[in-house]
Amino acid sequence: MNAQSKLEFKTFQLSNPSQNRRSNAMGFRDLSICISSFESDFGLIEQASGLAEAWQAHLSCCAIGLQPSPLFSQGIMSGQAEFQAQMQASRDQIEDFRNRLNKYIQEKSVQVELRESLTFDTALAGTVAVFARYADLIVARMPEQPDRDHHGEIIEGAMFGAGRPVLALPKSWKPAPIGRKVLLAWDASREASRAIHDALPMLAPGADVCVTTVDAKIGPGKHGAAPGLDISTHLARHGLKMTVQNADSLGKPVGERLVETAQGFGADMIVMGGYRHPKLAQRLLGGPSHFLVSNSPVPILLSH
Repeated sequence: MNAQSKLEFKTFQLSNPSQNRRSNAMGFRDLSICISSFESDFGLIEQASGLAEAWQAHLSCCAIGLQPSPLFSQGIMSGQAEFQAQMQASRDQIEDFRNRLNKYIQEKSVQVELRESLTFDTALAGTVAVFARYADLIVARMPEQPDRDHHGEIIEGAMFGAGRPVLALPKSWKPAPIGRKVLLAWDASREASRAIHDALPMLAPGADVCVTTVDAKIGPGKHGAAPGLDISTHLARHGLKMTVQNADSLGKPVGERLVETAQGFGADMIVMGGYRHPKLAQRLLGGPSHFLVSNSPVPILLSH
């Protein structure tokens, strides 16, 4: 049989008398999004509003106006007049951005607390980090490549600067229930453990969770004697129905194999540790996080 043509899943569930009594007491109560003046659409607001309504959570939006940094501005290098003209053009763009955003919110009648901030384009991640520290979850747009709208910096600012989990949504995603069939990209790392525990408030009672490893290494300090078994046993005690899938890469990038497995499982969300390696290495060399955050067909929950 062709190994690429079929995915086999092993499923088990521990008996747990409390599995039908999962409480929303620890659920998300504050959702936040950050959008910048370089973003041309506001669809993320409508997506996040749907999640906030489903979870009965408060939604806030930080609209960040971006100005060119004087340290890297071509205008300041060529003369004060040119730089002033560049700054004025930036202020005009930000004002237009604010007007369009307010009009969009009014037309869509979305319930969102709007905040505004102004910063240099080189300081966006730091501005996001300050805002994100007061939220349970940051909802963000998956960055396209090249990332002209700074979505990647927003995600990194929330994760590295604020220590907050980020739910990254595909641009085409329509608000729908998530957390019923979840793929956990498991590499036995601190980041992956943090991610699935951050995701627990999002999971439906008795949700199907597929713990997926790719080319798992057996041994102490790695996956142990049975890859995926320990984390699956632990999560089953939360009343979750667990599946373990130990996949081979088949010569493909790990991120691509995770996407294939998620589609075969019918996942409505992927959970994974975000950016385990240094950010610069991720950008230069890629990696599962870098691939999935731009190519996942379903929402992806990232934690660091």
